[in-house]
Amino acid sequence: MLEETQEKMFSVEEKWIKNEISKDTYDRWYATYSSTIHSCKDAIERLSKVETHALKILQKKLHLLGDLKSIYNNANIIQKREFVKLVFDSNLYYQEDVYRTPTMIPIMSRNHLLMQEKGLLIYNKKRDDFSIIPSSGMNGITIEQLIPILTFFENLK
Repeated sequence: MLEETQEKMFSVEEKWIKNEISKDTYDRWYATYSSTIHSCKDAIERLSKVETHALKILQKKLHLLGDLKSIYNNANIIQKREFVKLVFDSNLYYQEDVYRTPTMIPIMSRNHLLMQEKGLLIYNKKRDDFSIIPSSGMNGITIEQLIPILTFFENLK
């Protein structure tokens, strides 16, 4: 979008130089394109800072993803509640001697079949739109999905 808008702005400037458009037309389109370009550049800068921060947390805390049991056991009661809220969207409950949930963040749901086989957790995923075919495997797991859990780890201290 940024490059496309810059090309449009260049075209308007070129037309102004060649006297193909009036000053009013030039001013109107220059203001519109200039605003869009600045918005795009601001968004790029803001998102790159978020990504940089996320990568720093990832580098410092990634090892904790492999030891969630220890993290949970060493957390205080408030931190445990926050963890359950984060991972299960406050939808974890105990019924018939097993934990159950209809919601779980994607990064944590990849072992749900193993947890079900061991009798630890039943994940009955609720789908809002049955016309969408669910993805399988780890496709689509991005750093954005790790940010909430890594931020939680960062705040544990």
